[in-house]
Amino acid sequence: MSFDDKTYEQIASYLNNQMNEAEKSTFEALLKNDTELASFVETFSSLESVYNEDTWTVKSNASVAEVKALANEFRADDVLALSKKIRDIQQTENNTTSSGNRKSYFYYISSAVAIAAVMTMFYFTFMQSITATDAFEQYHDWSTLSSFQTKSDTLNNLVNAENLFQQEKYQEALTIFEQSAKKDAIYDPKKHLYIGISYLELGNYHEALQTFDALLNSDALDNHKAYWYTALTYLKQNDAKNAKKILKTLVQNPDNYNYEKATELLKKLK
Repeated sequence: MSFDDKTYEQIASYLNNQMNEAEKSTFEALLKNDTELASFVETFSSLESVYNEDTWTVKSNASVAEVKALANEFRADDVLALSKKIRDIQQTENNTTSSGNRKSYFYYISSAVAIAAVMTMFYFTFMQSITATDAFEQYHDWSTLSSFQTKSDTLNNLVNAENLFQQEKYQEALTIFEQSAKKDAIYDPKKHLYIGISYLELGNYHEALQTFDALLNSDALDNHKAYWYTALTYLKQNDAKNAKKILKTLVQNPDNYNYEKATELLKKLK
C-alpha cells in the first residue's frame, strides 16, 4: 500500500485527534469508500493495544490473534514502499508539524517501517506453519542412517538389507534386519533403527513405535535418537499433537539427536 503525502498527513492528523469535526467527518467518509486506506488506518490505530509505545516491542499480554491480525496487514513489499516514502519525506520535511504533538507525522511514518519489518517476521513465524504431513516430507531423511557398507564379507546380509532399504523395498529389508537382530546377543541400535523405519514406511505404525520405544529404553549411547524417529512416526500419521509432545521432550536436552531441527520444527508445526 502506498499513499501520497497529503493522505499520510491526514492519517497522522486523524490518529493524533487533530482534526476538527468537519475534517474528521470528511476523512471518515473517505475511509468508508477506500478499503485499503481503512485497513491501513485501522492497523495503526490498533498498534498501541499490541505494542509498547517507546520500544515498539510486542507486549507480553498481546494475544496471538492480535499479532496475526497485524501480520496479515504487512508484507515485504510494504517495507519497501514505506522505506521509499521515508526517504522522500526526509528530503522534503520542513518542520511542518508542531514539536508539541504527542506523535508527529514523521514519527508515525518512520515507525511504520520498523513495524512493517517486525510484522514481516511475524508473518513468516505464524503464517508459514506446516501440517504434520508436510513436516514429515520435509524433515525425514533416511540418508543420515549409519551404513553397513563394508569390505568385509561377514556383513553381506546387512549390506544387502541396506541396499534393499535404499531401493524402498522395505518389506524385504525388514525381513533380513529382523532375522539378523534375533541372533544378536547384544542389542544393536543401528539395526533397530532400520527395523523401526521400515515398519514406519510400511504403515505398521504400532510396530514402529514399539521398536523406537525399545531403543529409547535400551542402554545404547544413542538411544535418544528414538525421540526424533518417534516424532516422525506420529507426523507420518498426521498426528501433530503427539509429535509435538515428543519433540518438546527432545528439546529439553540440547545434546539430543537433531535438537536444532526439532526446535525449528516445533515453531512451524500447526
